[in-house]
Amino acid sequence: MKHINLILALITLTLFSCGDDFLNEPPLDRITDADVWSDKALTDAYLFQIYENMPWDYLKDFGGGAGGGAHRDVLSDLAMSTYSWTPATNQFRPGIWGTANNSWPMDWWGYGNLWKINYAIENIESAGSDVFTDEERNNRLGELHFLRAFSYFEMAKRYGGVPIILEAQDPDTTPEAELFPPRNTEKEVYDQVLSDTQLAFDLLPNRWTDQKGRADRWAAKSLESRSALYAASIAKYSTVQLNGLVGVPASDADSYYQVSLNASNKILSEGGYTLFDRYPNKSDNYANLFVDETEDETIFRKIWLPFEKGHSYDLRNVPYSYRVDWGASMSPTKQLVDSYEVLSTGLLPSEPGSGYDENNPWENRDPRLKGTILTNADPFQGSRVEIWYGTDRGDGIDTESGTGIGKDGIGVHPDATKTGFYVRKYLQDGGAPLFIKQYYSGQDCILFRLGEIYLNAAEAAFELGLEDAARDYIEPIRTRAGLQQNLRLQAQSGIELRDRIRHERKLELAFEDQRYWDVRRWRIATEALSIQVEGVRTLRSIDGFGNETFTYETFDAEALPMNFDERHYYMPIGQGRINNNTKLIENPLYD
Repeated sequence: MKHINLILALITLTLFSCGDDFLNEPPLDRITDADVWSDKALTDAYLFQIYENMPWDYLKDFGGGAGGGAHRDVLSDLAMSTYSWTPATNQFRPGIWGTANNSWPMDWWGYGNLWKINYAIENIESAGSDVFTDEERNNRLGELHFLRAFSYFEMAKRYGGVPIILEAQDPDTTPEAELFPPRNTEKEVYDQVLSDTQLAFDLLPNRWTDQKGRADRWAAKSLESRSALYAASIAKYSTVQLNGLVGVPASDADSYYQVSLNASNKILSEGGYTLFDRYPNKSDNYANLFVDETEDETIFRKIWLPFEKGHSYDLRNVPYSYRVDWGASMSPTKQLVDSYEVLSTGLLPSEPGSGYDENNPWENRDPRLKGTILTNADPFQGSRVEIWYGTDRGDGIDTESGTGIGKDGIGVHPDATKTGFYVRKYLQDGGAPLFIKQYYSGQDCILFRLGEIYLNAAEAAFELGLEDAARDYIEPIRTRAGLQQNLRLQAQSGIELRDRIRHERKLELAFEDQRYWDVRRWRIATEALSIQVEGVRTLRSIDGFGNETFTYETFDAEALPMNFDERHYYMPIGQGRINNNTKLIENPLYD
């Protein structure tokens, strides 16, 4: 195990090192384990490899063979997978999965990473002053405690309680009882996460001055804000089962909400971040938040380098006619589009008096709609997105390619949208089609940002009975978005206010790998993710004078309705892991 980790670290070092320093390192075939921990550059290379193996990057797709290039948000009510043959379409969305086929794109049993983290902690703690100053040592230990906290958080939100291992085990010397420990309770895992985040906050620098992508103290405090909110939600809205292996006692809900609120307030008051607000057009402002790579709002990100160390988000998600290959892997749902309020009234399109115009359904709406989703005739990369399925010139509907159907329309190709919408968020834009190749995308993946912290604070404050404070936290988000009515959600109170805060989170954090986990922790996924997904078919009409108009028709976009079973609130541990460690107990309802 040590030799494998050393090799991985050295591979990473060759990717991250620059300048002449690397030339002074010993030859790769002569580096020993001791060399790694007696050399700061090699130690950092080891840490960088741990960063690379973390499960946080939602821009990177989940593989052509298993996931068909899709992303985890296609498991939510935000979008469906465009490709009909993927497990997302055929297994996960209709809920036809269990212990035998739970790998894509959910499963993450992070003990390989945890071994590396614990091993690094032990070695950095014992490294001499000739390797690290006290500050350098503390900073790296802070990173490792943050990474350990994130690893356990990712497992807790999947499985509930898992074994807590805080030492690097060695099969040759570690007693068998410690090599194969039982599961800790879900509460104990969340408490370990919070313990590590606090320690990380105390050890990490306020900012890394010259190394983007390394966690600082505000990344740790953001993880505390998020993970405590999850623990509180589980305590309030779930039940304890299997003697606490899943579920958190209801009596702990308020204390966890308070921890989350305190962490959020610390970031808001001392972190030095501001909501991104650089563009007068609010739709463009929201879209550019995810591509400009500024330091205004972003607290922690995964760094990508275009052409050198890139991902394939653009290749996988651009509208059909802009693609090099694949494209449009996520088709946003009409249910998501209908969630954006009418700008002039602050009401949802379905509410009486909303002012919704069915002839111009995507206009006069929350600006985040056009910052998140591409609708028919929207400009993108130098031309407009053409989503109509056919053209009526008065003598029948022409659905032929090149004359009747839009270049991005439903039915133009199996890889085109299945719902009548495309994703805009995180896509690179420009004055002409970019035709970005595989691994050539360089947008950084934002993992924590100030917008989420305001939403965390609003939710925690509401759950603690502080409605006025919750309104104080939600107002900056809605104002930055460019909304005009009901900015403090003053029209709602009680459960209606709670639901509107949740609704705001759905829109603000759409396609940031939050929605699926949110509806699970609120224990509303059995309703929110058991729906018939709808889309919109757009028909173009051209009169005798050449005037162009569009009409819109709602349709069922998916053959099988989504289905989320009660058992899916936790993922299965899996028979393979239980065979390896018989002390592990399977989660409820997986027989």
